[in-house]
Amino acid sequence: MDSDHRKLLDVSHDNQNVTMTSNEDNKNESKNDKDDVSDKTDENLETDKNLENVKKSEEDLRDDLHGDKEVNEKTIMLANDSSTSSDSDSNISEAEVDDDDQVDTIDDRVEDMTKSLLALDGGEMSPDKHVTHKKKFGRYRHALKGVIPVRFDKIPSTEFPSSKAGCLSLTTFSWQTSMMWNIYKKGIDTIANLKICDTEKCESNADRLGRIWEEEVKKYGPKKASFARAMYTFVKTRLFYTLLLLILTIICQFLGPAFVLHSLLSYLNSGDVNIGIGVALVLALTCTELGRSLFFALSWYINYTTGVRVRTATQGLLYRKILKLRGLEDKTVGELVNLLNNDGQRIFESAAIGPLMFPGPVALLLGTIYLLHLIGPWALVTMGTFLAFYPFMFLISKLTNYYRRKCISVTDKRVRMMNELLSCIKLIKMYAWEKSFSKAIGLIRTQERGILEKGAYVQSISSATAPLVPVIASVVTFVAYIKSGNELTPVIAFTVIAVLNSMRFSLGVLPFAVKAMADAYVSFKRYKSILLMPEMEPHPWLVFNDRYALVMNKCTFRWEKESSNKEDKKSKKVKVKGNKDSQGKTEELQVLKSGIEQTNGDISYIDVPTLQSITLMAEKGKLIGICGSVGSGKSSLLSAVLGRMIHTSGKIAVQGSLAYVTQQAWIMNVSVRENILFGEPFDPVRYRSVVEACALAEDFLDFVDGDQTEIGERGINLSGGQKQRISLARAVYSNKDIYLLDDPLSAVDIHVGRHIFSECIMKELGGKTVLFVTHQLQYLSKCDNVIFIRDGTITDTGTHTQLMSADTEYANLIKMFYTKEKEKEGSHESFSGERPKSLHKQFSIDHPGMRQRTLSSGSKGSHDGVPGSPSTPSPKSRRNLIHQMSVISRGMSVEEESKPQTGGKLIVAEEKKDGKVGWQTYSSYMKAAGGYILSIFVILVFAVAIATQSFSSWWLSYWLNQGGGNTTEIVGNNTNITVTSTNISDNPNINFYMMVYVTSLGAMIVLTLFRAFIFMKVTLKASSHMHNDIFKKMLSSPMKFFDTTPVGRIINRFSSDLDEIDTRLPATSEMFLQNICMILFALAIISYVSPYFLIALIPLIICFIVLNIIFSTGVRELMRMNQITKSPVISHVTATVQGISTVYAYNKTDQFLDKFNKLMDRNTAYFYLFYCSNRWLAFRLDIMSTCVVGITGLCIVVTYNSLTPALAGLALSFAIQMTGLFQFTIRQAIETESKFIAVQRLQHYSQDVESEAPAVIKDKRPQADWPKPGEIKFVKYKMRYRDNLPLALKGVGFTIKAKEKIGIVGRSGSGKSSLGVALFRLVEPASGTIMIDDIDITQIGLEDLRSRLAIIPQDPVLFVGTVRYNLDPFSKHNDDELWQALGKCHVKDAISSLEKKLDHQVVENGENFSVGERQLLCMARALLRNSKILMLDEATAAIDTETDALVQQTIKEAFSECTMLIIAHRLNTVLGCDRILVMEDGKVVEYGRPKDLMASNVSKFKTMLEATEKQHETVDLG
Repeated sequence: MDSDHRKLLDVSHDNQNVTMTSNEDNKNESKNDKDDVSDKTDENLETDKNLENVKKSEEDLRDDLHGDKEVNEKTIMLANDSSTSSDSDSNISEAEVDDDDQVDTIDDRVEDMTKSLLALDGGEMSPDKHVTHKKKFGRYRHALKGVIPVRFDKIPSTEFPSSKAGCLSLTTFSWQTSMMWNIYKKGIDTIANLKICDTEKCESNADRLGRIWEEEVKKYGPKKASFARAMYTFVKTRLFYTLLLLILTIICQFLGPAFVLHSLLSYLNSGDVNIGIGVALVLALTCTELGRSLFFALSWYINYTTGVRVRTATQGLLYRKILKLRGLEDKTVGELVNLLNNDGQRIFESAAIGPLMFPGPVALLLGTIYLLHLIGPWALVTMGTFLAFYPFMFLISKLTNYYRRKCISVTDKRVRMMNELLSCIKLIKMYAWEKSFSKAIGLIRTQERGILEKGAYVQSISSATAPLVPVIASVVTFVAYIKSGNELTPVIAFTVIAVLNSMRFSLGVLPFAVKAMADAYVSFKRYKSILLMPEMEPHPWLVFNDRYALVMNKCTFRWEKESSNKEDKKSKKVKVKGNKDSQGKTEELQVLKSGIEQTNGDISYIDVPTLQSITLMAEKGKLIGICGSVGSGKSSLLSAVLGRMIHTSGKIAVQGSLAYVTQQAWIMNVSVRENILFGEPFDPVRYRSVVEACALAEDFLDFVDGDQTEIGERGINLSGGQKQRISLARAVYSNKDIYLLDDPLSAVDIHVGRHIFSECIMKELGGKTVLFVTHQLQYLSKCDNVIFIRDGTITDTGTHTQLMSADTEYANLIKMFYTKEKEKEGSHESFSGERPKSLHKQFSIDHPGMRQRTLSSGSKGSHDGVPGSPSTPSPKSRRNLIHQMSVISRGMSVEEESKPQTGGKLIVAEEKKDGKVGWQTYSSYMKAAGGYILSIFVILVFAVAIATQSFSSWWLSYWLNQGGGNTTEIVGNNTNITVTSTNISDNPNINFYMMVYVTSLGAMIVLTLFRAFIFMKVTLKASSHMHNDIFKKMLSSPMKFFDTTPVGRIINRFSSDLDEIDTRLPATSEMFLQNICMILFALAIISYVSPYFLIALIPLIICFIVLNIIFSTGVRELMRMNQITKSPVISHVTATVQGISTVYAYNKTDQFLDKFNKLMDRNTAYFYLFYCSNRWLAFRLDIMSTCVVGITGLCIVVTYNSLTPALAGLALSFAIQMTGLFQFTIRQAIETESKFIAVQRLQHYSQDVESEAPAVIKDKRPQADWPKPGEIKFVKYKMRYRDNLPLALKGVGFTIKAKEKIGIVGRSGSGKSSLGVALFRLVEPASGTIMIDDIDITQIGLEDLRSRLAIIPQDPVLFVGTVRYNLDPFSKHNDDELWQALGKCHVKDAISSLEKKLDHQVVENGENFSVGERQLLCMARALLRNSKILMLDEATAAIDTETDALVQQTIKEAFSECTMLIIAHRLNTVLGCDRILVMEDGKVVEYGRPKDLMASNVSKFKTMLEATEKQHETVDLG
């Protein structure tokens, strides 16, 4: 046996890895040549290094191949020892051929690798350094076209105008003018087809960042690699140009007040004023401000473009990593959503705003040099005040970083719980757990708010302090300057103030830049933690013998790593029982305390194997059945084949493509057909065949829009059987070589199961290699081979006959099962308790022309088909079925595929409100903040705080105007000549003036601290109040809201939109309120100095109003579209994570990546335009503020005779202060309005979403012990899931007596689960009602109803937390009761074997337990609930036969006093019921005792059992 495996496994995988790597490098080099605008600086290999690598790789390759040859020869020899001579001859011949082939390919592979490393397409190329440099320069060719002042290239309507815009257009953002006008006139749809530039697309940027990150890891190692350093490499060229432009901006900003304003004030102060010279100086001042605006605008364009590239690159790289992840480990879906949403935004801000922190030191240096020249050493006092601000900002940065890290972990936890709640909302509503989850999320939100408050206070103080620094510096400097006896003139004073005010913007943006960089640093570390997680890797071994598709030789696999580091016990990973769900994220383990990197060499790990010493040889074309008890490792075996587990020892090789059907079907939010095609081309003939084989034809006929009907997220509008069959159809249609089927028949009824096994698995998949995991033992006799697994080890393997003839565990299991079935048969006279063993086609035979949805094959089946075989359809019915298939609604032709479909549309489009944000939105925010009075009070505090700043400047001018206070001084030596002193130091009231001046500074500081505190409290109160209200309203929404609303859309509201309200809205609104007050006071002072300015202000105001009306519309609509296009990205990522195993198995990663890139590019287009539109308006407002400077200067020059020098200096200093401030403030105003769109979007859920019935109706509350007997009566009950859908229940009427056990059977989708939906009032009835103990359940509160019922759902649901929490979320039971419940459900041993037992952590979706164990835990949960009415919805579908028998006994004993509704596909689970209810097409077609139904010749239930009896006759027990 071992020699056979050695023969089948190729140990030369390392050679292939080398070749693959080389080819990948070649591919990357080709991409580099095409990326003309990328800012790579280190991606071209030096020629000498290339040659050296080639030489070394050739030597290594030849050595490896030589070693492989020796191994192969040895393998052949070992094989010959156990072979006959003829076999030996054959093997030697094959070996010689293989060896020759290998020798022939050695040189080819070396040559390919050589070309790859040299980036050659063919022929020879001598290394030429000049060529290399030319290529390096060539990548900037496209970018350099933007330097051309004006370009006249024709731009297609779908192309971004900026791609062919000239330098002037880029600088002024004029390329966006026509676009903004069209949005205003025609709406946002005018740019719906606009495509983002290639240089900003997700794919190209993610490619480049991926290469840089790989080089970073290769150079420094995983532990020391820095994602921040990789990001710097990604942007460093553009960062250089940005800093150059910002320095030019600072120089222009400095030249105006330092030289031009000083000259103008000195000239005006001289008294001899020439209008021409004055106007020239004013024009010079205007030109410096214009230059500042132009350089600053161009730097913003580069920053925004860089930020967009960084955002798309990081998010694209993260998604690529997600597609490759072997498991999520301690990460959750919520954390990944946060990384894409919030962290992506913060990384963008670091690139867009972060560079603004660097010009500050330049401004400080220029100011220091100039002020030293102007006022001497006292300038050091001024600069010392400024310098003291930098350590303060460093502290702010540290605090921001600290609170950001703390807040992220809490936010991740909240979003993860939100995602979990929304994914399991149906069960939560059925159990009336809304309050429990609301309380849990409320506690997390409270914790999050506490951290947000501290962070917001720090940030508020930071942003409020920055504008104070120039004021503080001027006050301290002037007081010291005057006290030392120096004369402070208006020229010196207001030149200093103007210079300091010119530095105000550099300091004002510093808090935002520091915060952006601090936030990004935290995000970089989070990204790194994801990027270093282990990836899925293809199996390195190859199958040499074409006879086999899968070979495993003594393989050991495990899921998790258990840390043995003694110094960090808290971070020890929890030991988990060796079983996993096959969905694919099963290696996601709860880490009690994060912080240990897998790459840390100081930590060793102890292997906890899940599968041990697995030896398996699967021949091509064979059907291999796999069985075993719950948690034995069946699903893990399939995951091992997929490469999802950690391979610790042994050899595994797979030959051929894979298809995978998960135990819990993964369904996409697209149409039925798209789910089946899964990216494959549509073949009508094959499609019909697959649909028929998977028994989906009748379902399509019942769907509103046939196979074009849209499926909700997670298949929420499908039954469990329909989901499973669509998942199976996807696999069959894919036409792969190897099929991994994980219990695909567990969710379908017996007849559909028989049909699928015979028509699909046996026929459609005939000739394919199939690994068929099942708990339904009747199918194993038809398998070519059977594998029995216990505790992660294959104990028995062979054919069914071989295993039954030997004394094996498998044989004992089969015999025990059928013995129990025969015992049941004795207690039911007409029952065949035996499990069906042979399945034939059973489809809609009795009424072929009607749209049946149930078990169908009624009594006619036995007459129309072969006598005695009701499962054989007649030719006529067969033709009818084929005819039905040909008329499936809109389904079968390519021509009809493009027809618009509306009836089957499930997911409603996301709402988008047009126009300005209404007063109602602002009003609701103010009410949430504490009311109108408190909100007005906050605004007044802002006004008073800014008024004190303006007052200090005005007071200084007033003080300077007082001069010496009418004191006289002697001129020269003549004591008789005296003049009035103009030196303010001679003023007798100098102490009074100085006291007021200094007091204004103290008032500013106190008011600033108070303002920061109250604003933080009010805004966070508003966001938390809105969160709580909207969350409660959302929880009370009916199920149809969740059916038609993607989870990603709701998560987007509670992550991205709430983050806007928590952090960005307060920050922007605070800056807006602060700056608008400064502008208003500045305009007031300018108007006070020169009333003529008001005349010139009128046209400026008109221009501003026009700009605001027209173009704020575009900004607002772009923001809305940015938010709307973000939701599909989140939904796509969430779906990808949930179905990663399926995506990887079908090799659809490229398809999903392509869809992600398209979704990201669409969102990026609106995202980019939104920010550029802000700059469009900002530049034009800068021009307006420059006009304010010019007009103010002209007014002063013209009316100087009526002004004092102090007032002139005051007016001009405030005018210059407005230049940068005005555009920044208006931009903040528009951005604040756009942030309120997030409030509007959240408000939609509180106002526009329908609510379900009240939880409690006080005057109609039932008794505390209701329901006591437990009688249920359905009275002409009709129900539809949504208004546009047909009835799901059509006048259902029947009565269930107290304590009766009712078995409910029917075809998948016949309405069985809809009875549970009706009973729990998840959907209100169209007519009719349900009575429980004579109480109309439609008249009482939902909480009163649902809390008295219990259900064990078809899809088992476990929540993140402990086992204890999942069993008893309200802590109503003690440990003994919990253990008793676990024991009765036969899962006690599994839980007691866990390290933490009841406190063992359950990961997201319960992925660290098998599906069967999850169902048993759900049963224990229902047992503890102690309800009088219990519903079991396919509750044992994923449980093995042995455990199922034990569980059925538990149900019989533990729930003996309950009224039970049991939905089941396994007939033996309902044989002991008091009555059987058969559902068909939403109607009750049979209802009675099993004995009575069997007595009827036309009973559908009897038909099912007769088919089972027929199969029983074919069972071979060995």
